[in-house]
Amino acid sequence: MSLLSLEFAVFVFITAIIYFILPGRIQWLALLVASAYFYEGKSAWYQALNFLIFIVINYIISMLIDKSENHKKAFYSCGLIFDVLYLVTFKYFGFFISPLTKIVSNPDRFYGLNSLFSELAPLGVSYFALILIAYLTDVYWEKVNVQKNPLKFALYSGFFPLMTSGPIVQYESLENQLFGEKNKFSYDNLIRGLERILYGVFKKLVLSERLSIMVNTVYGNYKVYAGFYVPYAAMLFALQLYTDFSGLMDIVLGTVEIFNIKLPENFDTPFYSLNLSEFWRRWHITLGGFLRDYVMYPLQRTKLFKNLRKFCKNKFGKGYEKKFNLPLYLSLFVSWFLIGLWHGGGWNYIFGVGLYMWAVIVLGELLTPVFTFIVKVFHINTDCFSYRMFLRIRTFILFMFGLSFFRAKTLKDGFDMWKSAFSLFNPWIFFDKSLYNLGVDKDEFIILIIGLIVVFIVSFVKQKGDVRDIIAKQNFVFRILIFAVLLVVTIAWGYYGTGFEASNFIYGRF
Repeated sequence: MSLLSLEFAVFVFITAIIYFILPGRIQWLALLVASAYFYEGKSAWYQALNFLIFIVINYIISMLIDKSENHKKAFYSCGLIFDVLYLVTFKYFGFFISPLTKIVSNPDRFYGLNSLFSELAPLGVSYFALILIAYLTDVYWEKVNVQKNPLKFALYSGFFPLMTSGPIVQYESLENQLFGEKNKFSYDNLIRGLERILYGVFKKLVLSERLSIMVNTVYGNYKVYAGFYVPYAAMLFALQLYTDFSGLMDIVLGTVEIFNIKLPENFDTPFYSLNLSEFWRRWHITLGGFLRDYVMYPLQRTKLFKNLRKFCKNKFGKGYEKKFNLPLYLSLFVSWFLIGLWHGGGWNYIFGVGLYMWAVIVLGELLTPVFTFIVKVFHINTDCFSYRMFLRIRTFILFMFGLSFFRAKTLKDGFDMWKSAFSLFNPWIFFDKSLYNLGVDKDEFIILIIGLIVVFIVSFVKQKGDVRDIIAKQNFVFRILIFAVLLVVTIAWGYYGTGFEASNFIYGRF
């Protein structure tokens, strides 16, 4: 069941009717049944069974952690190890056994296992595994009360909007919304939810699909499309990924808003960021939050890192944090490595989305005194539009370069592609209509530019407040006009229908 299908729209409509008719104490049952139906519709029976087994084991472990006094840490450790091994087995088995396939005499058995685990992998394994790791940790830390009802626990573990691509939601933020007082129907929430869903569909079908055509053309044959085609395709992919992933989040968050449920945002106009650190606080926010709360901070509290801080203090003095904060950089390294690995079992992900981003951020911190000196010597005005624009463009270019490896098939392909970028000097492609030969003609290109301008305007307005709140304050006729125009544009210019199948959401693979 695709989120872009009429079937999904009908599914949400029927679920919402049943949900709001039911008494408050059993409303969650409607969402549980809907989640089971949704999961079954997108998965094979053995994948659904695999997911169910995972839920049952985590439920038992959470109860053992809650009830045990003397063995709480042991049960939590077992649960954490199980969840991590589960995620590694069904998501990254091929990556971790790849070195073995090169040294054993019969690697076919490993390839066979990898194919088997890939086939058995449940839908959304990268998301629900992190969600339940966070839940077990919060129960162990006594941050939340354990959920004793196994069916309610199953709903939290497999709430159907989260199974597509997150966001990664902590239990405490959903507990009262799913199992608290009756959620009453709200006309305002219905309209706001539909507005957001429509905007997400617009970004996916009108923008992301057009961008993907040009990106696929260049990445699929970068030796032919060398020179300036490469950075151009890298820029387009950054825009494609944003319109695709943020569009998906708009659909997910708009859907739950219809049910009067609020999930955390995953994007906050990232292209307005002034540096890469800020960018990643605005991009895939819940993944960054998970790694900060459950990896980086706990790592900092370990005995190893306490001793490391003591060593740095003795070696470099009390103010070592301002000069070279080694404990922070190492914990960031672990976090960024995991970010890269989470995105896919390949060194192109680990390098482009992980280690490269870590290196740029750390280098930026270390070079801060140099940048400050340059600003002072050349009397650069840092409090003006032009300087902020320069920082935003710089941040986008740094992000774009790392992300280009995300799109490449392998790490070698990523480097080979950038090597081809410097093998030919052809800036005239931006002026001689060569860009129209990448699968999108002039008319289609104009549609794309207009759509991107709309996204830019919405992002600009969002700096001053929620766009839908601003629209809600306008007259009814004006609101209907905006909604109607967006609907007509999506229907008229969107890529869908007979003979065309919209590609899956990019982050739906993770």
